[in-house]
Amino acid sequence: MPISAKSFLLINILLTAAFYVFSFVALGGSVPTIESTGTEVVAWFSENGTNARIYAWASTFVSLGLMIFAGQVSALLPAPNRYIFFAGVLGFAITAQVQAWVWAGLAFHPNGLSDETARVIFAIAAYWGPVVNASSTAMAMAVAVLGFGTEKAIPPWLAWLSVLFGLEQAIETVTIFGNSGFIAPGGTMNVYFGGLLGFIWVGGVVRWSMQKLDAFNEVDLVTAAPKDGP
Repeated sequence: MPISAKSFLLINILLTAAFYVFSFVALGGSVPTIESTGTEVVAWFSENGTNARIYAWASTFVSLGLMIFAGQVSALLPAPNRYIFFAGVLGFAITAQVQAWVWAGLAFHPNGLSDETARVIFAIAAYWGPVVNASSTAMAMAVAVLGFGTEKAIPPWLAWLSVLFGLEQAIETVTIFGNSGFIAPGGTMNVYFGGLLGFIWVGGVVRWSMQKLDAFNEVDLVTAAPKDGP
């Protein structure tokens, strides 16, 4: 018996979330930050190269899962929102891939790096957090606007959750100008605060999508047309 689109969506997002959490657990609690010196960056990658590579490996599956999520959910959205949503998720996935391959590259020959070079390269990777906010804001707002107006396509709870997430992500772009602490690039606001809110939002989107998928069969999903016959 083939797996239903509804079950596939749930399994995919649960696996994606598991890989996301695992990727950060693999890094441990002593990872360098934008405030770290070049010497500290080189020392960490010299001692934790395997951890960095595991992180990059897990991140590839996070990107894969996000692209599958984008394809399934966008099929349920009207145009042009579906294209904006898909582009937003794809942008997030690509930015995460770039950040992961920089970490893997730093782990390959860390002892051959000068302190200054290591610090600059690591800083480039750290800025994935502020820059990816453009993509996450786009995908949130593509959903949010569907909950307002005369013909509402999503329930109010998802519309306001999307507004909250979209606004937070837009505000989070200030981390581009941060130097330390909560608003440092790739720091607490980007990874933990924004990440937690993102988890909640994705969970809301998946819940709505699973309810929506009950009204579609496998053939209908190709065009996102409502089921109108046996």
